[in-house]
Amino acid sequence: MKNLLKISAALLLSITINSCGNETKDTNVKQENTINTLVEDREIIEILKQKTIISAKAESFEAIQNPSSDLMSINNIILSSNIDCIAETKLCEELTNFIGGKKLVFSSSEEYSEIEVESPEYRLMQKGTIEINNNTYSGTLYYNGEGDNETASFNGKFIFKLPEVKLLRGESVILELKGKR
Repeated sequence: MKNLLKISAALLLSITINSCGNETKDTNVKQENTINTLVEDREIIEILKQKTIISAKAESFEAIQNPSSDLMSINNIILSSNIDCIAETKLCEELTNFIGGKKLVFSSSEEYSEIEVESPEYRLMQKGTIEINNNTYSGTLYYNGEGDNETASFNGKFIFKLPEVKLLRGESVILELKGKR
């Protein structure tokens, strides 16, 4: 009988230790996931705090409204060739020469995503590309947009790399854009 009690006690002790060990591991995994999410959100906010380099207005755009809200995904934006450069003079000259007075075309086949921790300015983001002089560059559009099939508006920032412009030194281009119909 004593042996049976000793075995039962040992078994109960080992089960208790395993249970406590598993809870600790689960808690660590949950904390790591939370930290990673917060880092992503902080990175988004830091990106959006960076200074705009160029800005443009949309001549036209296509968007699909979410039927359950007033939010929309933007499929296509044709930006005016009249672009304002806000950077230093030499960088503006290089950017203007590279763009060459042509229209910029943003396109995306993705649906918008909501930014988990809303930034002070933008609550939506969407991956897409921008075409400049027959070259395509990938980036992310951060924006607020709402409307329906008749009237819609948006404002945002499209952030992308433009390696051909040497004065950027590998930094991203931050293109501020607006549209209304």
